[in-house]
Amino acid sequence: MKTLLFTIFIVSCMFTANAQHIDLSLQKCKEMAVENNENIKIARYQNEQARVEKQSAFTAYLPKFAGSATYAYMYGNMEMDLPEIDLIVPIMGMEMDMSYMIPQNVDLKINTDVYMIGVTVQQPIFAGGKIIAGNQMAKKGVEITDENMNLTRMNVIADAEKAYWNYFLIQDKIELLKQYESLLDTLYHSISDMVSVQMATDAELLKISSRKSNIQYQIQKATNGLELSRMQLCRIIGIDLNTNITLSDTLAKPEHIATQTSHDINLRPEYKILQKQLELKDLNVKMVRGDYLPTFGIMAGYSYMSKIHIDDMSLKMNEPMPIIMASLSIPIFHFGEGAKKIQSAKIAKNIQQEECNKNEKLLQIEMQYVTRSLEEALLLITTADIALEQAETNLKQSQDNYDVGMGTLLDVLDAQTQWQEAYSNSIEAKIDYKIKEIEYLKAMGTLE
Repeated sequence: MKTLLFTIFIVSCMFTANAQHIDLSLQKCKEMAVENNENIKIARYQNEQARVEKQSAFTAYLPKFAGSATYAYMYGNMEMDLPEIDLIVPIMGMEMDMSYMIPQNVDLKINTDVYMIGVTVQQPIFAGGKIIAGNQMAKKGVEITDENMNLTRMNVIADAEKAYWNYFLIQDKIELLKQYESLLDTLYHSISDMVSVQMATDAELLKISSRKSNIQYQIQKATNGLELSRMQLCRIIGIDLNTNITLSDTLAKPEHIATQTSHDINLRPEYKILQKQLELKDLNVKMVRGDYLPTFGIMAGYSYMSKIHIDDMSLKMNEPMPIIMASLSIPIFHFGEGAKKIQSAKIAKNIQQEECNKNEKLLQIEMQYVTRSLEEALLLITTADIALEQAETNLKQSQDNYDVGMGTLLDVLDAQTQWQEAYSNSIEAKIDYKIKEIEYLKAMGTLE
C-alpha cells in the first residue's frame, strides 16, 4: 500500500512538473488563435492554390513549344508495280520500241534505320473567348479565397473571444461559490457556539450543513466545467491541452456600442463570396459558349529526317524542313448540343442567383437580430445590477435583524442565496453582452 501511494505521488509530481503555464490576455489569445488555427491554415493553402491556378490560366495566352524525336528500324521486301509505259527510242534513224525492257514489277529490299527530329511552336489566336473567360474565372477564384480567409479569420477570432470569456465566467463562479462556502463555514462555527450555550438549535446547524453540501456539489460541477473550458481554449489557441492558463484581462463595465439602423451588407465576406460565385456562373456560360465558336491558331516548326536506304537507292533531306500552318475550326452542326449546354449553364446561373437572393435576405435578418440582441443585452446588465443592489441591501438587513433577534437563520440563508444568484446573474449579463458584441461585429463584417 505504501509503495502504491509513493508511486502515485511520484507520477503526480512528474505531471505537475511537465505541465506548462501561460498568462493569457485577450489580445494574445486572438493572435495565437489566428496563428495556429487549422481552419486558417487550410484557408491559406486554398488561397495559395487559387493563385497558382491563376498563373496557370495565364499561360494559355502564351505560345507552346514542343520537340519530338522518332527512331525506326525497317527491314523486309517491298513490291512495287509500275505502270506500263510506251517507250520509243530513235536509234540510227530508226525508232525502236523499248517498252519490253522496263519491268512491270520491282522487288525492293529494305534494311535501314530512320530517325526524325523536329520542333514546333503553336500560338492560339482566337479560342472562342475561352482563354479570356478562363483567366477571369481564375481571378474570381483568388478573390473568393481572399474573402474566405477573411471569413475564417473572423470566425476564429469570435470563437477565441467566446472561449476566453466563458473560461473567465466559470472561474468567477467558482470563486463566488468558494466565498459563499467560506461564509457558511463561519456561520456554522458561530451557530455551533450558540448551540453549546443553548442559544440556537441543532435544526439550524442542519440547515447550514445542507446548504454547504449543495455548494460543494456546485463547486465540483463548476470545476469539471472549468477543466473542459480550459481544454477548449487551449485547442483554439493551438497549445498543449494540459497547459494551465491564467487570464490577465478583467471584466470591465461594457461600453455601449452605437448600433446602426441600416446595415451595409457589402462589408460581409459571406455576401462578397455569394456575389463572386454568381459572377463565376456567368463566366461559365461564356466558357460553354466558347466550345461552339470558331477557333483559329497558327503553328510553325522545323523537322529533319535521316537518310533512308531502299535497295541500292537512298533518300536524304539536305536541310531541315520549315513548316508553317494555320488552323481554322468552325463548328457547323451538332444536333443542338451546343444550344442545350448553353441553356443548362444559364439555368445553373439562375439557380445561383436565387441562392444569392435567399442568402442575402438571411444575412439581413441576422444583422437585424444581432443588433436587437446587443441592445437587449445592455438592458439586461442594467436590470441585473439593480437586482444585485437590492440583494445586497436585503442581505444586510437580514443579517442585522438576525443579530438583534428579529429575524431567523433561514432568512439570512435565503438572503445570502439571493445575493449569490444576483451577483452571478450580473456577471453572466456582462459576459453575455461581450459575446453579443462579438456576434454583432462579426455580423457587421467589422470584427478585428
